[in-house]
Amino acid sequence: MKIFVHFFTIFLLTLAITSCQKELHFDSVITSSGQAVGTLKSSSGNCLPNLVLGSYIKDSVLKPSAIIEVTADITSIGTYQIKSDTVAGFYFTGTGTVTRTGENIIQLSAAGTPSSGGTKIFTIKFGTSICKIIVFVDVTAPPNAAYTFTNCAGTIFGPGVYIAGNTVDATHTVTLNVHVITPGPYTINVPAVNGVSFSGTGTFIAATNTQVTLTASGAPTVASPPTYTYIVTSGTSSCAFSITVANPPNIDYVPQTNFSNWSSMLVGGTAADTTYIQVSTNSKTFGTNSYKIFEIKNMGTPTDSVFNRKNGGLYYQYIDGNLGVLTNPINKEYLVLDSNAAINGTWTANFGPNVAMGFPLSNIRVDAQILAKGETQTIASTTYNNVIRVKYTYTATVIGLGDIPVAEEQRWFARGIGVIRSSIINLINPATIVTETIRTQVF
Repeated sequence: MKIFVHFFTIFLLTLAITSCQKELHFDSVITSSGQAVGTLKSSSGNCLPNLVLGSYIKDSVLKPSAIIEVTADITSIGTYQIKSDTVAGFYFTGTGTVTRTGENIIQLSAAGTPSSGGTKIFTIKFGTSICKIIVFVDVTAPPNAAYTFTNCAGTIFGPGVYIAGNTVDATHTVTLNVHVITPGPYTINVPAVNGVSFSGTGTFIAATNTQVTLTASGAPTVASPPTYTYIVTSGTSSCAFSITVANPPNIDYVPQTNFSNWSSMLVGGTAADTTYIQVSTNSKTFGTNSYKIFEIKNMGTPTDSVFNRKNGGLYYQYIDGNLGVLTNPINKEYLVLDSNAAINGTWTANFGPNVAMGFPLSNIRVDAQILAKGETQTIASTTYNNVIRVKYTYTATVIGLGDIPVAEEQRWFARGIGVIRSSIINLINPATIVTETIRTQVF
């Protein structure tokens, strides 16, 4: 049977106390063994440093950026659970684990909605220590910051890689240089390009040169080229930055992306025994199915074709000829690989009656079995992972003689690459033909 090789990503407010507290209560906190031990105070009895971060506005739900940082001198490591009293409808809470003794900064997140403006005094307890922290609540939102973008060439990109079709995450960021003219809150939104937008919110606390980080959202639609350019503006200033989008890694066992190509060579043969296969940009339809055309080329000129399609983890090939030995063309597809099947999983393809070199056949059958999955194999000095090995037994049912095994073959399919090795044993005239992939380029 004619067998081909197929290849496959903070606002600081500290003010003097100017008003009274009207409400003060603590929710109970259950301690347990393994709890951290320490104090919020120094050896002199003064509260260790703390910071109030974020914006607090009357009748506005607090944002994730609304936090306080307290310093705790830890004497015994372990878990902690700290919660302030509730004042004017909001409070601070934090849980976690400290893994080293000495001074540790612990973040407490705000929750709730401030019900009144002015100075609020929160009581924080840790162990037997108690400290007061002052938070100022604005009656109305403060005026927005005024700033300009500077040194656009110094833009810093986060480590996230942009891949077509893959949703971005917190690693997909861009950090821009800004000169703050008037401190205050800011919100930056950069319109989507190719499915990805950027945004950032926060508060500039001083008139100075600083940086602002924007986080991406969405999923890139199309891979580069070209690069995709974004323009962010503030007043009359602007910055442009560009990102490159990569193609998603191919995870097919028989890749069918345009221009993917492979070279395979007969083991023990010469350079003349090299086969070059490339996926055409064209497709061909047989029946109701469309197949990618795999062109077998000699010096760039197609000399033969193989037709492949996939449906999920199922890979099919259409045979449109007589394989050079049959009287009648087969004109039928068969299942080459079921990548979802377990080890020892089997399937069978029947091609029906025919005539081979004068011998009447009632059937031609291919029996396939998964021999191994998830293997690592080295072929022609290249190591491949996630390899599936499949055994095919080719049987001709000769009228009057019954089933006659004609050949056995093993194919090794590497995920994202394709067939990396084929070994065919002729059972009629015992001989073995082995071909190995020596070069791949999968898009």
